[in-house]
Amino acid sequence: MFEGFEELTDKDFYEKAMAGEKPAVVLLTMPDNPKNQTFYERLIRFQRLYGDKINFYWMDVSKHTSAEDLGVFDFPTVLYFRDTMELERHDYIPEEEEVERAIRRLLRL
Repeated sequence: MFEGFEELTDKDFYEKAMAGEKPAVVLLTMPDNPKNQTFYERLIRFQRLYGDKINFYWMDVSKHTSAEDLGVFDFPTVLYFRDTMELERHDYIPEEEEVERAIRRLLRL
């Protein structure tokens, strides 16, 4: 669905996204939400630039409960994780500069 992004499930959310070897960007989506594509288009540039340093994932929240566990109730939302910690959250369509700032924070630049 989101080329360049790996799909996550509840089973692998913690291991891959939160505690993975690399930082992670997770796009939480609700099927048929027209904003999904806008979020994806905002993020794909960064996936192409930093995909070797950051893992990019997406999750269908209609099939999984991890979003609720994290207190996310507006979709789509983008979460940024490093070393088991959520460093940033965008529950609105972020400006490119906001995404870049979050990515730089993940990479400690």
